[in-house]
Parts: sequence; structure tokens; C-alpha cells
Amino acid sequence: MAKGPTMYFDKDASVTDIAGETVAVIGYGIQGRAFAANLRDSGVPVVIGNRDDEYRPDAVADGFDTRSIAEAAAAASIVILLIPDEAHPAVFSADLAPNLRDGDLFLLAHGFSLRFDRVDPAPGLDVALLAPKMFGRPIRRRYLDGSGVLAFVDVVRDATGRALARTLGVAAAVGFTRYGVLPVSTATETELDLFQEQFLTPLLLDSVRVAFEVLVEQGCDPVAALLDMHASGEMAEMMVEAATIGLYEVIEQQGSPTCRFGVQRQLGTLLGEDVRERGRAILAGIRDGSFLTALEREAAADYPSLERYREDYRSAPLTRAHEEYRAVLRSA
Repeated sequence: MAKGPTMYFDKDASVTDIAGETVAVIGYGIQGRAFAANLRDSGVPVVIGNRDDEYRPDAVADGFDTRSIAEAAAAASIVILLIPDEAHPAVFSADLAPNLRDGDLFLLAHGFSLRFDRVDPAPGLDVALLAPKMFGRPIRRRYLDGSGVLAFVDVVRDATGRALARTLGVAAAVGFTRYGVLPVSTATETELDLFQEQFLTPLLLDSVRVAFEVLVEQGCDPVAALLDMHASGEMAEMMVEAATIGLYEVIEQQGSPTCRFGVQRQLGTLLGEDVRERGRAILAGIRDGSFLTALEREAAADYPSLERYREDYRSAPLTRAHEEYRAVLRSA
């Protein structure tokens, strides 16, 4: 994409750059509902494209012009695809491609389908990535409180010469430029997102589970262990603080000398080279298409491993402790 500032903020973008345009939000799920509400509150005409599923009544109840996906795409000059990645190829081929016209702007909130050539937008389209680094509820909540969330942007094709300005116009309307919009290539965004899901998130979940299990094995009450390791929210609050002031700085500023001594004494000793090698292998599998092959095979079988995963975590001691804690809260 063209050279520009390190990040784009409100001063670099304007909703007037999409004045007179209608935006089709395709999918009214986790992201779609937040995008649509923020766009509408910013004065942008919005039409919802959604199949007849459990989300469609929500769009109607929220007062949106709700149509089939094909009809919504035909009614708009900006189309934002916000349905699950695995549905992109079929929906794009059947409903979007026939209804996108030269000069329309096609936006994706994740680079997966572009990175792996699962959709093929026509040459006359503006095509861009606008990827929020947050899920739907905070996108809406922070818009309402006057702030916003970080997003990545990449212009993949600039057919009109205005692709960046239009994309930033959408970003401003949804509230992303309040926080900042960072230029990041579509390939990099895809790899970062998938790596976070496959390496960092499991690592965090497993670290809580192992901490809980060690404590319970050594005689600690399960609910007390759950609360101190996770459910009190203390660690979550620390990570929220760290997002602003820095991972190490939050310990320095918020931790007692006892805490800081304990942290520095163990830091760097708990994860060995085997974990680093596993991270490298996961990233390699994302880049070479191995993960895509496995995902498509799993999707074709209707995700059997996800059902096994649900069964495992529902019966896990940590889950049972959380259920016991929630029962205490309900009885209070």
C-alpha cells in the first residue's frame, strides 16, 4: 500500500470519504452486530445481509434493513464480509461476486481468505483488509464510551484510487481511528492472528490449568485456587494494564517487592526451548498451508474434534470448580 503515517488516527480519516455510500454488513454475528451499530450511529446507511439463521431475527429486532446476502450486496457500494472464514468461498462465489460492481469496495475483517486464495475479487473492485484486534462487544462498548479499538489495515487493490480513503472512512465510522489503525500486510495479519490462536491462547489456557492442578494436587481448595489463579479477574486486569504501559512495567508499577522478587526469580525458567520450537513449527504450518489443509478436512467432517474438546473441558476439574463458584454467586 502507499506510504503513509505509522498509524492512522481520526485526523487522518473522515466519514465524509464514504458520504453517499451504503454499506452492506454481511453477517450479523460476533463482529457484524457491532460494526453495523457503530456505522449507523455515525450516520452511515447500513443494510444487513444474513442467511435465515439465529442471527437474522436480531438484525430485524435491532431495526436494520435485513435482506439476503445477495440482495444486500447488490444494494451497497461497500461490502464488509463478517461471516466465519470457512463460509467465505461458497458465499463469495454464489452471493457476492455476481452482485459486486466495478468501483465497489470489498472489505474483509481477517486476511485468511485473501492469504490462502479462497476468494477472487474481480479486477475492478477496491479490495482492502480492515481487521479489528478485538471481538465484537468491546468494539461496540468502546465506541459508546467515546474510545475505540486497534485495527490493522491493508489496501490489497486500489481500483478507484480512493481505496485507502474509503477504508479509513469505514474505520472512522466504526471507531477504530479513535485508537489507531496500523498498516499491516494481509499475509502478516493472517499469520499473526492464526499464531495467536494456535500458540499464545493455548499456552495461556494451559498455564492456568496447570497452575490450578498443581495447587489442588497439593491440597488447596479448588474454588480458592480457581479464584486466585484466574476467576477473581486480577490477572486479567493486570494484562489490560500491561496493554497500555507494558508487560514488564505493570509488574514494576503494580507489584509489591515480594511480587517483583518472585516474578524475576522464575522469569525465563518455566518455558524451555521445546516450547519455542513448538511455536516455530506452528508458524511454519500456518505459512506452508498445512493448517489450512487440516482445517478444511475438519470442516468437511463437521468439526468432530471440537465436540471432543467440549466434552473434555466440560468434565475437567477446573470447569467443575468454576461451576461450583458460579453456584455460590447465584445463591448470594
